[in-house]
Amino acid sequence: MPRARAWTRTAAALLLALTMLAGRLGGVQAQQAAGEPAEQIQMGISTDVIGLTSDFSGTSIAVFGTIENANRVAQTLNEYAIVVVIRGPLGDYVIRRKERVAGIWVNRSARTYRAVPSFYALTADRPLEKIAEAPLLKEHELGIANIGLNLYSRGADILPAPEFAESLRELRIRRDLFTEDFKGVEFLGSTLFRATLSIPSDVPIGVHTVTAYLFREGQFLASRSGTFRVEKVGLEKALYTLAHTYSLWYGIIAVGLAIATGWLASLLFGGSRK
Repeated sequence: MPRARAWTRTAAALLLALTMLAGRLGGVQAQQAAGEPAEQIQMGISTDVIGLTSDFSGTSIAVFGTIENANRVAQTLNEYAIVVVIRGPLGDYVIRRKERVAGIWVNRSARTYRAVPSFYALTADRPLEKIAEAPLLKEHELGIANIGLNLYSRGADILPAPEFAESLRELRIRRDLFTEDFKGVEFLGSTLFRATLSIPSDVPIGVHTVTAYLFREGQFLASRSGTFRVEKVGLEKALYTLAHTYSLWYGIIAVGLAIATGWLASLLFGGSRK
């Protein structure tokens, strides 16, 4: 019995020593990790301005970037993931549902959503479910399904209606204004990457924000943003500025041109009849 008790005490002491040693080693590793600089991401956009003309049929932009303070082990194991998102100017959108009343299709119920991106394009080097968990993707609004759609009501409580939100997403997808591409990011080296995103022909005018997100093994590490403008150029720009800045004069000129065109047509075709 005394020997058994001695062995028990020795084993307990050894276990306690190993636990304390492991704790100390873990503390040292944590301190070393804390002393290392955190990973950051830098990026640049291939253009500052996209000019719209009458024959504009769409284009694409390139986003170049690099991972700073990258971990060599993470590079070797391909643990880093990049997501790049373009968000257009925010706006309000009304979605209406048509219903048949007395044999006639009319608009009945509707929902208004505020602060919705007019354009949303996402690209990544792999599917989003392989980059991070759903709650983290939703927090950063990564993915068309995770775009925040906020209902707007005027003095009355409006009940959420998922079918309206889904219709809004589907309508934007059909016009190529909401897009996803999981092969658009390419690593050019261990830390350099390039992302290519398509811009449709009816891209909204205004300032668009480009954000690059850095993930590692499901954890969000850093992000970096930049902007570019979409604007009309040439004659289209002059007409757009006139219509939005000097709307009264634009209306007067439009009416005058219509009258002049009608009068000239009457002279040409009226004289030919005689």
